[in-house]
Amino acid sequence: MKLYKIISLLTLLFLLWSCTDEDNTEYNKGDQPLEISASKETVELDALNPSSEAIKFIWTSGTNNGTGLAIEYVFQMDKQDGNFENGISIDMGRNVYEKSYKNEELNDLLIDKFGITPASETIFQYRIIAKVASENLESQTSPVQTINIKTHKPITKTLYLIGDATPNGWSADDATEMKPITNTPKAFSWTGALSAGEFKLIATQGEFLPSYNRGENDTKLVLRESDSDPDEKFVITEGGTYTVKVNLISMAISITKGEGPEFSELWFVGNPTGWNFNPMTVDLLDPFVFHYNDDLSAGGEFKIGTAAGNWDAVFFRPAINEQPEGTNLDVDKWAGDPDNKWKITGGVYKIKLDTRDMKIDIVPFTPFAMIYLVGDASPNGWNIGSATPMTATGNPYVFTWTGTLNAGELKFTLDKQDDWNGAWFIAGEADKNPTGDVEQIIYNYPGAGVDYKWKITQSGTYTIELNQLKETIIIKKQ
Repeated sequence: MKLYKIISLLTLLFLLWSCTDEDNTEYNKGDQPLEISASKETVELDALNPSSEAIKFIWTSGTNNGTGLAIEYVFQMDKQDGNFENGISIDMGRNVYEKSYKNEELNDLLIDKFGITPASETIFQYRIIAKVASENLESQTSPVQTINIKTHKPITKTLYLIGDATPNGWSADDATEMKPITNTPKAFSWTGALSAGEFKLIATQGEFLPSYNRGENDTKLVLRESDSDPDEKFVITEGGTYTVKVNLISMAISITKGEGPEFSELWFVGNPTGWNFNPMTVDLLDPFVFHYNDDLSAGGEFKIGTAAGNWDAVFFRPAINEQPEGTNLDVDKWAGDPDNKWKITGGVYKIKLDTRDMKIDIVPFTPFAMIYLVGDASPNGWNIGSATPMTATGNPYVFTWTGTLNAGELKFTLDKQDDWNGAWFIAGEADKNPTGDVEQIIYNYPGAGVDYKWKITQSGTYTIELNQLKETIIIKKQ
């Protein structure tokens, strides 16, 4: 019996030591020196490949003097004549031994942070600092290294239609926004009504320059940077629904008549909502796609209407009556009989209707347990391992947070994946400035190909309310 107790005690001590070691230590790092290097000594940032990796910094672990204590790293970069006080300083966290930058990301950072002139070469210095989790051990700093970086002229992240052919005329303050095309850098698309008249494209709402104008023909763009440059416009001879697609890398444009969605509004109608016409939400990235996310616990039948309150109008329907929930289900549309409908068992659902491919997803929704703030606007910056948690409410779909936001970028992680390939809620457009009112957000699943962030322009106290079912957010400055 005594031997059994001794073995049990030793087993318990081993398990406790293992848990502590795994959670709070990094084992013996030895006595290797702390060093950092870059994948290139000279970098010319590539405007034509904004999402490709430009440079990677790699460092050794340094030493924790055999204590087994954790080491946290801080990456720093500054101009060669600087002292790192006003440069870049990023908390990388534990067990991280590299930092990479994409072409556009680094180009924007150098221009915005250091005021570097576009298309110029500058020598930067960089180093890594290792902080052991002990008051008795001093921080280690690597030898300083240098790198030569050439910036490029930035290509706009936003694009707008302006002209008497467009919905809002020649008002630069109210220019019509185009949406970025998923997985195609610097490509934009817009679908809607154009009138007979002229139009061109501007990079920034409220500013007439720079603009993208008609080039040598109707498929080519040219960048106009001053009032003395030619001001050729594109001409629409016949009003109608058009799709305009632009690629600012190849400087190509296509203007196609008749490709727009048939419907700009749709309504969910069925048992779960008492046969009321409830509006669906148009997808932020694709006007052919509509969403309806709601608690449909009552279950039962539903169809999707094309005209509010009109029972004789065309409805989107399943090909087979009482089609149950599922994904990639076939959709048809007609008025009158047979009055086919989908039939759900009941619960909380996210419904997505694609009117281009005529498919529907009817998926029960399980909320994420926690949502976290990430970005240099947030309290813990870009350290995803220490992302700032929001506060759960009595509603499992609604999270809130109140605190100080810095000027910078912001998005929300749903699962804190260390490799950054998890699920996110992101802004509906690049560099989105919060309005303080209810706004739509995008659920950015792994591989979705977009990464839009909110741009906080004024530091201060903010209150955030995020509804992960309705996919809405309020970011309001106090």
